[in-house]
Amino acid sequence: MKPPHKLRGNHRSKPKKTKPPHKLPGDWQSFFPSKQTRPQKEVSENWLGRPYPHDQSNHKCPMSNPTQPHMLLRKPDYDRPLSLCFSCKGQHVWGKRYYYYCPSCNLQFHRGCHVLPSEMKHALHPPHPLTLISLDPNLHTSKIPYQWSETPSDSEDDVDDNDDDLSHEADHNHDDPSDEKCKCCLRRLEHVYYHCSICNFSFNVSCVINPLPCSITHLKSHKHTLTLFPRRVSSPCDACGLSLNHTRDFFYVCLPCNYMVHKPCIYLPRVIKITRHVHRLSLTPSLPPGHFSCGVCRLAVDVSHGQYSCNKGCGYAVHSKCATRDDVWDGLDLEDIPEEPDEDIEPFVRIDEETIQHFTHEHHLKLQGKEGSFLHGGKRFCEACRLQISISDVLYSCEFYCDFLLHEACACLPRVKHHPLHKHPLILMILSPDSPPYFTYKAFISTYRPPCHVMFKCDGCRRRSTGFAYACAKKDCDFRLDVTCASLPDSINHESHDHTLYINLTYGECVGCKSTLCSDHYLECMRCKSFLGLHCATLPSLAHYEHDTHPLTLCYGEQGTTSGQYWCELCELKLDASEWFYTCDSCRVTLHVTCLLGKDMYMNPRHIIEARPRDVEITLNDGNTRPFCYRCSRRCVEPVVYKWDHEWFCTLLCAGGIRRGIFQR
Repeated sequence: MKPPHKLRGNHRSKPKKTKPPHKLPGDWQSFFPSKQTRPQKEVSENWLGRPYPHDQSNHKCPMSNPTQPHMLLRKPDYDRPLSLCFSCKGQHVWGKRYYYYCPSCNLQFHRGCHVLPSEMKHALHPPHPLTLISLDPNLHTSKIPYQWSETPSDSEDDVDDNDDDLSHEADHNHDDPSDEKCKCCLRRLEHVYYHCSICNFSFNVSCVINPLPCSITHLKSHKHTLTLFPRRVSSPCDACGLSLNHTRDFFYVCLPCNYMVHKPCIYLPRVIKITRHVHRLSLTPSLPPGHFSCGVCRLAVDVSHGQYSCNKGCGYAVHSKCATRDDVWDGLDLEDIPEEPDEDIEPFVRIDEETIQHFTHEHHLKLQGKEGSFLHGGKRFCEACRLQISISDVLYSCEFYCDFLLHEACACLPRVKHHPLHKHPLILMILSPDSPPYFTYKAFISTYRPPCHVMFKCDGCRRRSTGFAYACAKKDCDFRLDVTCASLPDSINHESHDHTLYINLTYGECVGCKSTLCSDHYLECMRCKSFLGLHCATLPSLAHYEHDTHPLTLCYGEQGTTSGQYWCELCELKLDASEWFYTCDSCRVTLHVTCLLGKDMYMNPRHIIEARPRDVEITLNDGNTRPFCYRCSRRCVEPVVYKWDHEWFCTLLCAGGIRRGIFQR
């Protein structure tokens, strides 16, 4: 028998020859990382050892401590079905792709039940758990409403959720017979809410499923971290001055600084610009001692709390809530943005002492005196304000006799105006046909045809006009004012009232027409708490009547006058002396405001409104007989009438009734 073969020395297997890795020339190697340096995707494994991605979710366990919450894991149902849902006490539901699991609390939730568990701990009420109360017998928390969609980081990339039951109605009836309110938003309780039986108060579901952060760090507003204070106190907010108890927002505190602030007030802009003041405003924690009134609401400003004040030291202050209103502030934070000087663009170029070149006209305009020679031949109207020219007016007229007239005050109107009725700057322009949804018109029986104008509706007084407009140049903003409303200052002393009136963006019953639908904007008296609509506030104090040589004065009503004492000269009906009317003290002539000025006092005659299939002509109602309106079958008593084809209409409303939609804004 042969002995086993003995190996000589230490036997070592020869290493296999391997080719060296191919190296790319130059710096191309850096674009292709090797397997050792290439980052590996983290893939977790389930209890069966099968890998699956995206097990971590952004949802928190409802039974964990709100200050140190546990994050829920997402488990697919094809590995191990759900055994018992903590919320609805149900078992596995067929058709569900996954469910949620808390490894720390050892709790499982259906998809949907993790949003509305039957019991949960919440940061708004840390001492006791909250219990789900439902007045809707058809509520199933395992059915996900459309409003509770997954976050982008918690969505399935390769899973189609069309098989999930989404037929649950999420909109519940909010009419509760009880007067109990939510302790968070102070609104009436919904049909589904959370309740603490120990403390006897409740929270709406919308407040619970959108929890507030327990702490906020915002160094621009405060140097320390702010902590949520889940109770109501009657102290004022240090940023806005409003009570912390009577608002729907919870507040955050800094105990070392004794600082309390609403959550929205933390993110107030530092530097802003509003159209009510020429300079920028900065958010300041306090003001020097003195009396300050808010530039928006006219109420007193508390100097010990936050507000916006002028950077230039003008003594101008605004409440922080008033300054950041949507209709006051344009939404831009101008901190660290350099301030550009305002360019004052002149509306005309002066040729000599009496001649100018206005930007709206191609010819030179010459200053006319009060001799009234340019009025021979009929009524004339200003191209800007569309008011009738009188003998006593000083104006500019075209040297080439093309019927272009401008009041001296209208010729000097600024090109850019910052008006308190709008948050953006307004630009003086002749609107073009490219500004929908308005309708163009062209000059009629005129030597000079001006640039194509439009008929627009003023957003201040609701009157339609064919004159110049102050329009917002911002995209998707169609705010427009006629030159009369745009010339109103922030505060005005009107002849109809003894006190100063302010543009406060408030509304009420107009003292002129006794209506709450007078205008879109109103003037307010802070002493009387009365309102005057811009439709009545912009009525001219003096007007002219063709059958009277004297100017008529606007009378603001007479108290104690016997009914039927006055009669209107035009319509020959009784005139209510308690309402506004025009009168001549010398001739004792009285007229209704509408009869003298008409409903469309800013519509320029001798123009044509372009419409399809035929144009509508604007003409003066100065014939020997008054035509009958084709729509209402009444005599046309308005100073201006509209002619379409061979038919007459007394107002745009009647004309729009025949051609529906033409004159709608």
